[in-house]
Amino acid sequence: MNMPSNEFMLPAVMLISGVPILVAAVLVARGNLQLINGLDPARLRDPAAAASRFSKQLAMVAISMFLAALGFYWSHGDQTRTMWVTIALLVAVNGVAVAMIVTMARLKRDYLAPRDDQRTGRR
Repeated sequence: MNMPSNEFMLPAVMLISGVPILVAAVLVARGNLQLINGLDPARLRDPAAAASRFSKQLAMVAISMFLAALGFYWSHGDQTRTMWVTIALLVAVNGVAVAMIVTMARLKRDYLAPRDDQRTGRR
């Protein structure tokens, strides 16, 4: 594996990649649950709790990416260190992804019946 000659390239890419996830976490924390796989907050028992849970999980992904950026900077092109940082990043991000999938499945399983809405014609 050839590392770029600039030791800041890989950490910078990780930092830049983590920023949109952090923005998504803030948006979800403000109640924009439709960003999470089209989740309908009107059909949830407690949309504020769901928003809090998902925003924390998204923030954990962003934090793990920021920590990986520090790890890649620390590895400074050493292939063994880079490999271990990459493995730690994969385990952390995929662990949070599994937690998000389980949370989504639980929320969709407990969906409330759709409300009657004369404006949209749904029943």
